[in-house]
Amino acid sequence: MFGTTLRTVATTALRAQRIQTRGLASSILYVTNLPKGTTEEKLAPIFEKYGPVYEYHFPQSRGEQSYVNAFIKLYSGDLPSTIEELAALPAPSAVEVSDVAKRGSDAIAELSEYDFEGRPMRVGFAHKNMPDAIQFHARMTLRKAADPEFAANTNKRQNEKGGYSAGYKDGFRDGLAEAQKNASA
Repeated sequence: MFGTTLRTVATTALRAQRIQTRGLASSILYVTNLPKGTTEEKLAPIFEKYGPVYEYHFPQSRGEQSYVNAFIKLYSGDLPSTIEELAALPAPSAVEVSDVAKRGSDAIAELSEYDFEGRPMRVGFAHKNMPDAIQFHARMTLRKAADPEFAANTNKRQNEKGGYSAGYKDGFRDGLAEAQKNASA
């Protein structure tokens, strides 16, 4: 009897600890056909009913487009107060990943063709399941701050290749090639 009670208490404590230290799961929605001049403040009341939003990003328009696009990052979990705490979060649980993906799907279903300031919004997934993308970016930010050479090389690759992720992909490929070369030597 005492052993069963002790196991139950220990299991409950572990469960509570996992909930307190869980990571952030995220999904990124791509929203297009927004009128020029659209801001985070205008979109927040529409998207925040699908859960907390980590970031609104408005990429620069190309040419003379009559509309703007936005990337909206939904997340689940508890947002820590510092970037160091954010970078140290473990990966989120499968339940949290599926929760944020479902909320993203709900937003897409309900907001596609939603009339926003006279224009029908188009909403879709840019990335449905990004289990620890927020933590990854926090770790990269800290690494860039601590290692100026790494930051310069990453920025250089991004500028040369012309893309946000090109620097990360090239860095990963270079690191993998170096590790393979060292392993064979």
